[in-house]
Amino acid sequence: MGTDSTQPLPLAGHRVFRTGDLEAARAGASRALFPHRLRRKQGGFDAVLHSARVGAVRVSVLAYGAGVELTAEANDGYLVAHPITGRAVFHFGPEAVAARPGTAAVASPGEDLRIDWEPGCAMAVVGVDRAALDAEFESWTSAAPDPPLRFAHRVEAWERPAAGWWAAIDNLVEDLDSPAPLLRHPAAVAAAERGVLTGMLLALRHNHSERLWDGGGAPGPDWMRHAADLLERLPHRDWTVAELARRANTSTRALHEGFRKRLGTTPMAYLRRVRLQRANDRLHAADPGRGATVTAIAVQLGFTNLGRFAADYRRRFGEPPSTTLQRPADRR
Repeated sequence: MGTDSTQPLPLAGHRVFRTGDLEAARAGASRALFPHRLRRKQGGFDAVLHSARVGAVRVSVLAYGAGVELTAEANDGYLVAHPITGRAVFHFGPEAVAARPGTAAVASPGEDLRIDWEPGCAMAVVGVDRAALDAEFESWTSAAPDPPLRFAHRVEAWERPAAGWWAAIDNLVEDLDSPAPLLRHPAAVAAAERGVLTGMLLALRHNHSERLWDGGGAPGPDWMRHAADLLERLPHRDWTVAELARRANTSTRALHEGFRKRLGTTPMAYLRRVRLQRANDRLHAADPGRGATVTAIAVQLGFTNLGRFAADYRRRFGEPPSTTLQRPADRR
């Protein structure tokens, strides 16, 4: 995302709020990004948040106009924050990272965080669900990250390899800003999400980086990647294990064993997870005022037992699918 302060902020078509009310800004940003407290320190307060979801990834642009202090405790996701303009100092306990154009700050789950946000700072923030990044790690290593993934707090965003990952984020934002985004299509969302997750694991330094780069972790065999790709691209199909194995050019036994070892699940459980994420994406994007219904979206994705769908959805996302659909657009 560019650093020219004379240009409009990116993701203008995905505005969540613009407000001069401190509490409204705190509540809106807490819902979209991470729960926090907010205190104005100096300057005129004119907060704006643009934010869009791409599967398990959320890309946002946040600015306050004024100097503010944000305090968060034990965030449950990963955050990469890179100023478009201005400067903010991130405090991770005794460690401080001065983020500015070219230098990003990274927070991992469970870390307490305080941000001294200077007047004139506009921040690009990439949020990644913990479960999704852990699952991507498992697909490479056949095991959950132990100890949990912890990223270096400071990243030089314009140096390799991080620059390549941030360029991919720029491309994603450019598509979201376009009049006819490719990311309208579920297959494009799945590919973009996977690219962000894989790139983050490889491009940003963390406590398991050497394991991934030194050959301790590698993607599964070609047939395994093909099978997972089929489920992600065509989740609405009435898949059977036998058909999936045939399309992936392997045996049903090898398919089960591969999913168990590489992903810690079964092919059909993986399919349910993909369908639930797609349902969440579509419910967030749908407009009930134009006739969108939970039933129609569920059926389009291949769910046949609507009661089980509702129960699984609530267990995964913490609310009924009808609540997601009916939530006002500015709170999604």
